[in-house]
Amino acid sequence: MPKNKDHNPEWKVEEQEILDQLYKGWLQYWNHESVNDAVNGMAGARRFYDFDQMLSYDMFGNTPRGHFGEHFDAIFPYWGDGQMDFKDIEITCLSKDSAFSTMIQHTWGTAGGTPFDTTFRRTGIAKKRNGKWKWIHEHLSYPADMKTGKADFTCGLDPTKAFKLQ
Repeated sequence: MPKNKDHNPEWKVEEQEILDQLYKGWLQYWNHESVNDAVNGMAGARRFYDFDQMLSYDMFGNTPRGHFGEHFDAIFPYWGDGQMDFKDIEITCLSKDSAFSTMIQHTWGTAGGTPFDTTFRRTGIAKKRNGKWKWIHEHLSYPADMKTGKADFTCGLDPTKAFKLQ
């Protein structure tokens, strides 16, 4: 996929920090630490989010700012026995302390003892606070076939065909 034209070469270091701190850190946590952290309420995952500012639109619904802690406590331990990977990740700094990212995320494992394997689109907005990058917004979504009204949990729909209502 071609890169967007908003990359500023002066912020290359910040984009690498985000990749290392948030995305590689998140993969390390999710793929190697989370299964043992569920008994702690996924305490290790909290370092990736600014809970007070976090606004989440995900496949489970919309979580307004100020309520992410409740969402996190209900959802994250349930999905903690999983693995994930990213593809087509692109991080774009808009300043030295704010950035957005886009990617396709593949997640698989068990949730509450039930196997799952899903791929979805992820957009994140991050802010640097006290030297650490944290997510302040995320949007997770599946493409939908407009004719059937069904979500595509593999992100394999052809967007030139899925938009048709008949």
